[in-house]
Amino acid sequence: MKHKDARANRSRQALIDAGIQLLLNNPMASLKQVAEQAGVGRATLYRHFETREQLIQEIARESLEQTELLMAPVHAQQLSAAETIKQMFHALMPMADRFHFLLSLWAIASEDEEIQGIYQQQLQRLYQMVEQLRQDGGINQQLSNDWVLVTIDSLIYAGWWLISEGKMTADEAAEQAIITLFQGMTPAG
Repeated sequence: MKHKDARANRSRQALIDAGIQLLLNNPMASLKQVAEQAGVGRATLYRHFETREQLIQEIARESLEQTELLMAPVHAQQLSAAETIKQMFHALMPMADRFHFLLSLWAIASEDEEIQGIYQQQLQRLYQMVEQLRQDGGINQQLSNDWVLVTIDSLIYAGWWLISEGKMTADEAAEQAIITLFQGMTPAG
């Protein structure tokens, strides 16, 4: 039985990996194309994912779980809110090569209640960091926490987009996001 479970897990992961690869280049890729890329038959595919939406939701779940794994060591350091956010940009920008396509498919992924719950939990943690940043005097008091939260989220997505287009490295995108968030877009002076 364990042999069957291991094979099923390998097939499932192969489908997820193939889905990521194909959707990076073609967000409209079909399940048939995913199965071909993964080297599995249609019957195996449909045992794991009955619909394209289920595959997209699983990829989104995996991306959120990887986000948690990448952020765990940052949170464990007990840094200031500003330093945690800076480290977050550096931790998350390298994920662009696997997950930037979710930007265009998020509406499908977010229909899943579990994914929405994980995402909301991550946003709540970030909201708490923004509130701490506000208390520390690290953000303009005229800006609402919600505005800052959405701005941080948007900076991550902007970085992922530029990385995927080959216009920036992950480190460059992280530094640009940090400068934009903490120094704004006007020249220093």
